Amino acid sequence: MAMTLVLVSCRAPMQAPTPTPEVVPLYFVASSSTHPLLNDLASAYTRDNALVAIINQTTTGITLKQILMQPQANDVAASYALTTYLPDEMDLWAAALGTDGIAIIGHPALAVSSLTAGQLRAIFSGTAENWRELGGSNQVITVVSREATSPSRQAFDAQVLGLRPTTLRARLATTPGAMLDIVSQTPGAVGYISMALVDQRVSIIAIHETESDPPILPTPQSVASSEYPLRMPILVVGSQEPAPGDGYYEFILWAQQDNGQSIIAARYAPLP
Repeated sequence: MAMTLVLVSCRAPMQAPTPTPEVVPLYFVASSSTHPLLNDLASAYTRDNALVAIINQTTTGITLKQILMQPQANDVAASYALTTYLPDEMDLWAAALGTDGIAIIGHPALAVSSLTAGQLRAIFSGTAENWRELGGSNQVITVVSREATSPSRQAFDAQVLGLRPTTLRARLATTPGAMLDIVSQTPGAVGYISMALVDQRVSIIAIHETESDPPILPTPQSVASSEYPLRMPILVVGSQEPAPGDGYYEFILWAQQDNGQSIIAARYAPLP
C-alpha cells in the first residue's frame, strides 16, 4: 500500500507587512541669530509629532532671495526661512511669530552704560571715535558689525544708520558667537546682537531717544511694549503661502499658538 506523507506547518499564515509611516521632512533655513529659536521650536513640535522631521539649516553669506527664489544657485534646499529682516523689494509670503530686540553690547569694563540714538549713529558711522566724546573715558571706540548679508546687520542699518555706511574701521563678526568673543575681549568695543543671545561676558548698553528720555534695556517686556526702540520682527518667510496638510502650515500655525508662543516668550516678545 502506498502511503503519502503530508507535512503540515505549525506557523500561522503569513500576513502582509504593515506599511511603515513615512516621516515628513520640513526644510527650513535660519540665520545664525534665529537658528537657536528654530531648534527650540522644532524640538518641542517633533516631541508631539513623531512623523515630522524639521531640517534646520544655517547659512551665512547667502541672501534670502538666493535661498528661496534662486535655489538652483546655491547648495541650500529650503522651502521657508526664519529671519528677522525682510527687505521691502522682496515679494515673499511672511508670517510673524514674535519680536526680537537688537541689544547693543559693550566690553564688560566699558564705563558708558547708555547711549542716545544719535550717539549710536555717530559711533557706527565713524563720526565718534573715542568714548571721551560720549561721556566715557579716554579710550578708542572699536566698532564691531555683522557681515552685510546678516539679517541683524540689515535691521540695525535700517533703524540706526539709514543711508549712512558703517565705518570702514569696523571689525566684522560673521556669527553671534564671534560678536560676543570680539566685544568681550576687546577693550572699548561695542557691537550688537539679538537680545536672546546676550551672555554674561559683555555689558548691555541701554538706549534712549534723547538725553531727556529714560534709558531702556532690551527685554521681552520692553520690546513687547515698544518702549525699547531697536526691534526686529521674527518672521517665517517663503516663496509661497503654505497650504493645510503640507506640514509647514501646521508647524507655523502651532508656533503662532499657545505652545509655540510660550517657547518664544521665554527670550523674545511673543505675538500680541
